[in-house]
Amino acid sequence: MYHIRRWVKGFISRPNRHYGTALPLAASDLRSGSDGLTSSPPKSLALRWLLFLLPFCIARPLGLTERRLPKTMSTTYLNGIRGIACWIVFNEHMTMDKYRDFIFKPYGTDEGGNKLEHFIQLPIVRALIAGKGMVCVFFVLSGFVLSYSSLRKINDPDRAAKQEKSGNDLLTSVSSMTLRRAIRLFGPMLALAFITAFVTYYVPWGRMDHKAPNIFAHLYKFWLSSVTVMDPYHWARMKPPPHYFEQAWTLGVEYRLSLVMFLMIATTATLSTVGRKAVIIFVAGWSVYCNRRWDVACAMGGMLLAELRFAPLSDDLSRLFNRPLRTSKWLTTVPAVFCVLLGLLLCGWPEAMPNSAQPYRFIWEFTPINWRPDDNHGAPEPVGGWVWWWGTIGAFSMLWGLEQLPLLQKVLSVSFLKYLGEISYAYYLLQGLGHTHVGNPLYAVLQDKYGWSKNSAFVAGYIVGNIFNIIASDYFWRVIDESSIRLARFVVVEWLGVGKQHGTRSRNGPGSGGDYALVPTSASIAIDDRFALESSAVEEEEIAIKEGFVDGNNGEPSRRRRNS
Repeated sequence: MYHIRRWVKGFISRPNRHYGTALPLAASDLRSGSDGLTSSPPKSLALRWLLFLLPFCIARPLGLTERRLPKTMSTTYLNGIRGIACWIVFNEHMTMDKYRDFIFKPYGTDEGGNKLEHFIQLPIVRALIAGKGMVCVFFVLSGFVLSYSSLRKINDPDRAAKQEKSGNDLLTSVSSMTLRRAIRLFGPMLALAFITAFVTYYVPWGRMDHKAPNIFAHLYKFWLSSVTVMDPYHWARMKPPPHYFEQAWTLGVEYRLSLVMFLMIATTATLSTVGRKAVIIFVAGWSVYCNRRWDVACAMGGMLLAELRFAPLSDDLSRLFNRPLRTSKWLTTVPAVFCVLLGLLLCGWPEAMPNSAQPYRFIWEFTPINWRPDDNHGAPEPVGGWVWWWGTIGAFSMLWGLEQLPLLQKVLSVSFLKYLGEISYAYYLLQGLGHTHVGNPLYAVLQDKYGWSKNSAFVAGYIVGNIFNIIASDYFWRVIDESSIRLARFVVVEWLGVGKQHGTRSRNGPGSGGDYALVPTSASIAIDDRFALESSAVEEEEIAIKEGFVDGNNGEPSRRRRNS
């Protein structure tokens, strides 16, 4: 009972409400955690190996690991959002085949004289199964976190006094992020392809593929599928790759968006904040107008949100009217709540019969003609263009609203959501196996062999599939995801020398002695966070929607630009 009480306390305890303005750490810091528990890790070699098999969500509340969740900072809630978004993608994949007759249609749709009135179809509620809308949220978040570090440097009020140093730091930061990005994104994806190839060739349930004459030919097929994702030159490709890890299509888009973001950072670095905002808005609008690049618009929206954090519109208006502008709390809170609700409504836009019921029928009149289903434009997206059009607007609206609502930010920063955010990249990658080889097979067995009802079999398959996803993601996060972060940093800093000071050596590269135990604890230490500051001239952010956030200024509060 004592350990059960500790487990419950560890996961429902209120996190330390230390709200700074710097991005939180990517993973755990041995010396400063926020879950309120202290631990004395076991010294036994064998026991430490055994404890490694305990997922962090079990080991940490019981005090069996040194790893701690990151401190709660002003942007921790973004981790919570991306964790929830990955879970929603899993929800859509679990439900889309079993409830396709109504799951993609709006509440109240009249189909053959029968009205479809299921609870999950309700406006806003249906956001819980809106995986496509969550992809838009991913891309807005990606634009925010990729530009956060650079915009903090650019908007530093003391930048003029240290122009040469800040310029070099910014250039080093952009160079490092550009070079590390591919390793960071595609390293775990290649590991997933390798795992999925073996699972689909040897596991006798779920999806099996024996078309290849042997496992090596099968692996080669997965390699070719991975190459289609890693190809940065084919912008028209936005549909899922074959061979059973379809969710990886977003990684190719993420990488191309990263290149756009780094170009935008370099282009707008010397502009005034008003000029930078104008260029961001223009690029977003022009991308949508010219070639339906809603993904670029999402990234630009995220960059705009990051710029507004350091240089809010109230500052621009104060300079325009040459007087301080004070805004009422209610003038911010009420529109923010409205924007969050509107964002949930738009992100959950139905994929089928999109204008067959209210409130979608009314809003449909504002959908551009070339984003409607009957325009024969040959859309590159997996589903109709209207889903991405309104998803882009909804994602930006929702995140702008959350930026203004500290209370909701605290709710999204609770321990469980912080943990879900930490494992979210692994969760996103593995959720395909979670439903094809765990949830769906169990659903079929319970229904066909044991005569369970459809809904009961679904609930059982959904719960077991989700548990598998969380546990497998925990292992993947600790063993593969964090290793790719470590490898990317080692290659760029140690081998290529980006930001490295002469005469120093990374403690965290492959083969380095470092200060890490060769035997893992129940949740291995995140080397990305504990990288020695002296080994890099600038500690730039290793940030993106599918990776952890790094505090690039050592926890010092960043300052908003005022009247500059």
